[in-house]
Amino acid sequence: MQNYRIRTIKIQATISFFSSLILFAALQIFFFFVPDGHALLISGIAFVLSFAAHFLIETNFLIKDYRVLRDDLENIDLFVKTLSAGKLSARMKVEDSGTINQVEQSLNELADKIDTQVKSLQRLVDENIEMNVKIKNEAVTEERQRLARDLHDAVSQQLFALSMLASAAEKTIHTNPDLAAENIADVSDIARKAQGEMRALLLHLRPVRLNDESLDKGLERLIQELDGKTVIHFEASIDPVAGLSKGVENHLFRLSQEALSNALRHSEATRVVLSLHEKDQLVNLTVFDNGRGFDLKQEKIASYGLKTMKERAEEIGGHFLLTTHKGEGTSVNIRVPIHREAVEHND
Repeated sequence: MQNYRIRTIKIQATISFFSSLILFAALQIFFFFVPDGHALLISGIAFVLSFAAHFLIETNFLIKDYRVLRDDLENIDLFVKTLSAGKLSARMKVEDSGTINQVEQSLNELADKIDTQVKSLQRLVDENIEMNVKIKNEAVTEERQRLARDLHDAVSQQLFALSMLASAAEKTIHTNPDLAAENIADVSDIARKAQGEMRALLLHLRPVRLNDESLDKGLERLIQELDGKTVIHFEASIDPVAGLSKGVENHLFRLSQEALSNALRHSEATRVVLSLHEKDQLVNLTVFDNGRGFDLKQEKIASYGLKTMKERAEEIGGHFLLTTHKGEGTSVNIRVPIHREAVEHND
């Protein structure tokens, strides 16, 4: 503003000077035709008085305009700072027409738009929170229903069969020892299957996150907990894989849980092998069982939870491959690209 005032005064002084110079020249022309001994003095005095009068009058108007402009700009600056402080309801008072008033009106319109967008954003956040709560509640309800269904369809029926076979064995142990022995063998077999079902259900209920563990440590601990607690022998071939984000590690850990749970519940295997290796900038996760296998054309993939596993693998840019044949076991292979540069950048 100070530079603006100085430039304005210089321009006004120049205009006053040339206006007074024109008056001086006009008087000199007049005295050329009407000679007078004091012509030069009179023209000089007229020049000085004209310059002073023009300069003072115009300067007075310029000072008033400057003060009005300064006040308007200070109001605009204060308004912008008020908006920046978060008070989006503030508006400028627009009284007259003019360039500054148009700017003030434009700022008010901009404030209206910002206020509207903020309210819309807050409404979207509220709706998103409500939707997340709803989705979470639905997911919890769905999981409870699934667990109840699995308990009823598998463990509950197996326990009922155990009760019937045990009762039959008790009644025939003296009259028909051979039949009682068969019943007891069936009890042992069904109890083993029920134990596998319970192990699988508990595996689903485990935390899906690794917390402070690395993926390889978490998988080793998981295999150690399962091995020796069922008739299935679990083996692991796990290498540490660097460069995986926490999100990718958690997804792979959950996929491992689901694959092992499926093997426990459906494979009727005696041996399950989990391997984790890196090759060609890809992390390879494989879960193989030597169980009964199945025909993909005849049985729905969704019944084994494999559709969900495929979707989960694709969420992290991975490739899901299922290989199975009746009587030859099942192999689940997941390959995920390793983006070490992105992980280092995030760190």
